[in-house]
This record gives sequence, C-alpha cells and structure tokens, in this order.
Amino acid sequence: MPSYEFPAEAGLPAPGTAAEAITSHLDRIGLPHQGIRVARQGDRVTLEGQVADGEAAELLVLAVGNLQGVARVEDKMTPAHTPGLLDSLGAFAKLPAGAASTEAAETAIHQAQIETGTRFGPGRSLFHTMQPGETLATLAARHLNGDERRLLDANAPILGGSLPGPGMVIRIPPA
Repeated sequence: MPSYEFPAEAGLPAPGTAAEAITSHLDRIGLPHQGIRVARQGDRVTLEGQVADGEAAELLVLAVGNLQGVARVEDKMTPAHTPGLLDSLGAFAKLPAGAASTEAAETAIHQAQIETGTRFGPGRSLFHTMQPGETLATLAARHLNGDERRLLDANAPILGGSLPGPGMVIRIPPA
C-alpha cells in the first residue's frame, strides 16, 4: 500500500477534522469519490476503494493530502483500468526517431538528478512539493517544455483556482 507524506502545515484550510469533512471537501471541489472510504486517524488519512484509473487516484490523494493538518495519505485504492503491456509498447510509437538509442539513454542518465520533494503517483505523474520561490512556469519549463497550461489543467481540481504555495504537492503529468 503506497503512503504519501505531506507538509501538515501547508495547503488549503481543512474543513474539519472528521472523515465526513474530507468527503464534503471532495464534493465541493467536484472530485468523484463514489465507493471510496475515507478514514482519518490524527494527521493520517486512508483512502480505500475502486477508482476509474491512476489519474483519479492521484487527484484524490493530492486533494486530501493538501489539506492543512494532513501529514500522510495511505492509498488503498485500486484502479478499474491499469495500463497494460500494449499501452506501454504503444508509447514507443510516439518517440521521435533515434530517441531509443543507447547514446541518448547514456546522455539522459548522466543528466538525471533527483529533485527535492518529488516522487511518483499511482497514475505515473510526478508528485512535486512546491519549494519557496518556485512557480508553475519554472516547473513547466523544466518538465513539460514550458506547457504551463497543461500543468494548470492537471492540478485544477485540487487547486480550486488558486496558485500552489510552498509545501503544497502538485502533479506533473507524464510527458
């Protein structure tokens, strides 16, 4: 069972401390959560049940984890659809010519650096903890060829029209 940590003091004001307050928050921001059981024990929230796909699971984890007072989200959700081998192989068809060469791989490996506060979500997006002074534009330039709109769209349900501040965790969708 994956577990995700969040800065408990960062994020949006929590609507209350009970699990019902969290489900009300999910209703208010328009995230589907039918069949998802929410349990809260102190600063830990457990989400359990079936979701449509990994992206839906990511949005729920981030919407709950970005509430003030939540330090850990335990993900016991199972996606109804998971990418299979054919989905993975189909991704190769989208690569530019020469992208799968060993020379390109060696260059990419030597340039790879771990970013502070970044980990993978259940839908293959990167979960990134916003750092002081960091903007969506700088993240989009670094990860999405400057496509800030894509970054905003990927996080719209959890941001509710506001910009993420330091300590908030956002999704960087797969390229």
